Amino acid sequence: MSDKAPTIARVARGVLLVAAVLVALFVLFGQLMAVLPVAWLSPLQIVALATSGMRDRLGAWNIVLAVAAIAVGVITLRRGGRRRLPVTVSAMSGTALLLVVITTAVQVFTVHGETGQWFPLSPTVPGSAVGRAPDTTVTYATLDGQPMKADLYLPKTSSAAPLVVSIHGGGFIGGSRGRTPYTSWLADNEYAVLDVDYRLASATVHTWNTADADVACAMTWATTHATEYRLDMGRVATFGGSAGGNLAVNVAYKVNAGILTPSCGTTAQLPRVKTAIGSYPVVDMTDSTTEGSFGRQVANWYVGGLADQYPQRFRAVDSADQISPAAPPTLLVQGSADHLVYADHTKAFADQLTAAGVANRYVEIPFLDHGFDSSALNIGTLATRTLLLPWLQEHLA
Repeated sequence: MSDKAPTIARVARGVLLVAAVLVALFVLFGQLMAVLPVAWLSPLQIVALATSGMRDRLGAWNIVLAVAAIAVGVITLRRGGRRRLPVTVSAMSGTALLLVVITTAVQVFTVHGETGQWFPLSPTVPGSAVGRAPDTTVTYATLDGQPMKADLYLPKTSSAAPLVVSIHGGGFIGGSRGRTPYTSWLADNEYAVLDVDYRLASATVHTWNTADADVACAMTWATTHATEYRLDMGRVATFGGSAGGNLAVNVAYKVNAGILTPSCGTTAQLPRVKTAIGSYPVVDMTDSTTEGSFGRQVANWYVGGLADQYPQRFRAVDSADQISPAAPPTLLVQGSADHLVYADHTKAFADQLTAAGVANRYVEIPFLDHGFDSSALNIGTLATRTLLLPWLQEHLA
């Protein structure tokens, strides 16, 4: 037994060290993804997005991981044995911890400056934080033989509620309606939410001219069922992230300009959109679809090719080309370390709105990547929620 004890101890230390190495590498790599220029990492786009997505979901818990890895390195050093690996683990973890503390502090102070709220430790509990199931799921149309579904989240109020049309992301080639940190939360704050599906693109079916029409189709369904579900169609907003952000902006601008024909119903049934909200929206399809392998796939599937092949199609999907005096006030929330939709594109679009006299607000949250608010109640999600309510209250009053 006495001979086995040291062996078991060495094995345990080895396992802990390996775990600490993996944790230290994850935290350090995630922080490097946050602080290095996004253009440098375009060849590693998918790896960067996957690592950063986990980093953003964990939020402040990255600090805990770095501290734990440091502790393992220090304890192993004190126990004796080979010193090179424990010293390496401690050095990597210490560097990662320093970067996490700096990036988290900058995020907290930036968000406080934008919202007036402090979110020092978020998410409070790591993991998913999506809301409740929808009150009902409806089929708003059948298009190309495909039933088109929408989830409806309803507030507990007897009066007609303003409607937020929620549009999912997924690069126009994936994704679907589903619970998010906003759907039932908005309903709890007295907004009805219609979370819609739309036809997706594939290698052979290009939906650049049907996706926005499908969202408009769902809006005509809402108009015809407004009395049944107590929807105030005089107070309508569009809201989405990524590809859904593109559609939220484009649908609102085209509907208000009277140039969007819905894929069901009539243009007379389309409500005027009072505000559009986009999180990390793909407002510049022309440039975004040339930055990384995923962007090129989106261009080939959604539009059918690149901008030099189909300039007219890209003019139909680029949001800047939809700006008109009828464009509603627009809120844009963007992560600065977005490896899929570069923050420069979203900021440039906001500047174009300002130049055109369209009311807008652009908020950039440091070090966050694409899809930062997809599930967890991290600082990006909490900041977006905090921005959303007063914006909706102002423009859907």
